[in-house]
Amino acid sequence: MKAIVMAGGEGTRLRPLTEGRPKPMVELLGKSVLQRTVEHLKRYGFTDICFTLRYLPESVISEFGDGGELGVRIEHRVEREPLGTAGSVRACRDFIGEEDVLILSGDAVCDFDLGKIRSFHSEHGAEATLALYRHPEPTAFGLVLTDGEGRVTGFSEKPDWDRVLTDRVNTGIYVLSPGAVDLIPEGREYDFGRDLFPRMLREGRGLWAAAAEGYWCDMGSPEAYLRCCVDLIAGRADIDLGAPEIRPGVWSHIPLDGVRVTPPVYVGEGCRVEPGAVLGPETVLSRESRVERGARVMRSVLNGASVGINCRVTGAIVGRDARVESGAEVREGCVVGDRAYVAAGAVLLPGVRLWTGREAPAGRVLARSVTGDAPAGRPVFSDGRSLRGTLGTVMTPEAAMSLGWALGREARVGVAHAGGEGARLLADAVSCGVTASGGECCRMDCGFEAQLASSMDVFALDAGVFAREEGREMTLTVLGPHGLAPDAGKRRKIEAALAGTVTAVEKIGPVTTVTGAARACAYAVTEEVRALAGCAGRHICVSVTGTGAENRALKCALAGLGCEVRKAAPGVPAFSVLRGGFAMECWDERGRHIDPVHALALTAMCAMRLGVEELAVTERVPNAVERVASRYGCRLVREPRGELGRQKYLRDAVLGAAVIAAAMSRDAAELSRLLDDLPPFETSERRVEVGVSRARAMELLASSRAEFAADMAWGLRHADSRGILGVSPDFDGKTLILRAESQDSAAARELLDEYERVTRETLEGEE
Repeated sequence: MKAIVMAGGEGTRLRPLTEGRPKPMVELLGKSVLQRTVEHLKRYGFTDICFTLRYLPESVISEFGDGGELGVRIEHRVEREPLGTAGSVRACRDFIGEEDVLILSGDAVCDFDLGKIRSFHSEHGAEATLALYRHPEPTAFGLVLTDGEGRVTGFSEKPDWDRVLTDRVNTGIYVLSPGAVDLIPEGREYDFGRDLFPRMLREGRGLWAAAAEGYWCDMGSPEAYLRCCVDLIAGRADIDLGAPEIRPGVWSHIPLDGVRVTPPVYVGEGCRVEPGAVLGPETVLSRESRVERGARVMRSVLNGASVGINCRVTGAIVGRDARVESGAEVREGCVVGDRAYVAAGAVLLPGVRLWTGREAPAGRVLARSVTGDAPAGRPVFSDGRSLRGTLGTVMTPEAAMSLGWALGREARVGVAHAGGEGARLLADAVSCGVTASGGECCRMDCGFEAQLASSMDVFALDAGVFAREEGREMTLTVLGPHGLAPDAGKRRKIEAALAGTVTAVEKIGPVTTVTGAARACAYAVTEEVRALAGCAGRHICVSVTGTGAENRALKCALAGLGCEVRKAAPGVPAFSVLRGGFAMECWDERGRHIDPVHALALTAMCAMRLGVEELAVTERVPNAVERVASRYGCRLVREPRGELGRQKYLRDAVLGAAVIAAAMSRDAAELSRLLDDLPPFETSERRVEVGVSRARAMELLASSRAEFAADMAWGLRHADSRGILGVSPDFDGKTLILRAESQDSAAARELLDEYERVTRETLEGEE
């Protein structure tokens, strides 16, 4: 069997380690990752190999040639245009011939028994076999569900945490038949996880998954790279380190007389370590590294770097030909690029990155990367669209500029702010990042987040950022096309930029000031609701009790529909928009409070009353809406992004309130009557901390509890006479979210109590 190694990765999140080299060419204990992959293939009899290349292909071709020096035969295929993972393999069709072929990623390290994976494929008569691996943090990978025999039943590419049902991830190691390869369109971008495998699943083809035992690490970040190096020298992988073990846990090509060594430690060829130095634990010195007397190097990797007298390097990576001078300190999470220079007495605080060839001045304490990266403690997504933090610490102009940089490649980015000068500062920094990446920044006069989301289609924006200041706390709301939250892949790219992947400015984009967005959005709401409701109904009076720009916009929209907007008074239904315009609450004519969840269900029902025949919903929409849909003959579509982008009733509270008002007017119905038409339901939510990874917890619940139905889009669901219970992982920490919905609050609490106990009992032996 032949093998194809996908080796075209740029490795932006690994910078500065990947400056000037493709990701598979990163050094790993004296050899490139790609060379270790070739050696692993050869170990299992794969000697006919093809590399797919794109980024800096010459460095790979010059290093490996035809493979003769390694005892294999290597061909090279260079992509001129991006073809995706599957598309690059399709371009090797003539190399594959009429035999099954093994596919590997060239930037991951593993010790899997490739022969077993090949045998599994043959024994099951599979058209495609995926190698799966248990991973505690699976959201960066494709997740795969299988039946008891290994046949694939579900596939989700890099899901959000609330969609995780298993900790078995797709390793990017496949065996494909020629027929499976022929399903890949020729000459265009096509992906295994997003395109080929879902298609094979839909068509009922022979798609299988083999559980791979052993070690696997995808080195997608400096943290993962450092962890991989430590894993290898700690004996967690069956990989030849290529150095003699001169004492337990110490692999070294040189004697270490007079050196204090705490295992595990690896010292490569050509290294020099002076007496009085301290190495370890968990330390790698690749070939030609140098450590002088009195220096301490712990939990770190030196790739051919020099560390001077009395230096301290802890939890860091130092690149080839870099120099750390006497008395300097490089602390936890730092990355020092090739040929960089840390002058005498300089201190790099945790998380600082020093780019290739850059300098940390003598005696200076650096808290930020010299290239303008985000500082340590950078903001991360707390939900699907929000970055939060304190102004001047986590939320800085540098971080905001990196965010703009990541979004600017989407061409047109709308930016707006509210709340204070801090929000204006961050919005300006986002704008700078957008234009520095060559994108067009549109400064919008939107007053709240949902208004910017509604402006996306009106003003043909590809992305948006709204900065809000509340005291010292800042929130950057990030929006994708059609005003939706950015998908998981886009969020990962943003977080990579916040980690410090901004590079040199090549093209400066324009800045455009857009005024009248509020009026345009109000007009758009009015026109959309009029088109939905048809002819005007009876005159109605309403009140708007909330304050702020979002409620001023609501007053304008309701007035535009012909409603009389009065002050709050008995017998007058009232509306209030919350959460940046993404939620609302109401009070009917009797004064009954309608909370945001019931208001969402009410909006959905009113849209159906006005004639909507198909409604796109998210998991946040209560299940009672399904009963409403059956009554009105409406088809519910579960969260296709295209439909969510087109229908905004359930995510724009101003539009949602206008839809309710239109239903009241056209049907001559009071709000209290519409509320009474909703099926009775109550919801409740609880968070349960677990002692295993969230993904492992979800898989154990799915496999051990027959009452749960697994859905890659909705999590685990259980329904009985009391109501519906849903389980999904939270974004942060080892936490599961339990959501119950029933006809009354007591039954909902009963469901939560029971399944919190079930969850803890199921996971008890695993913690």
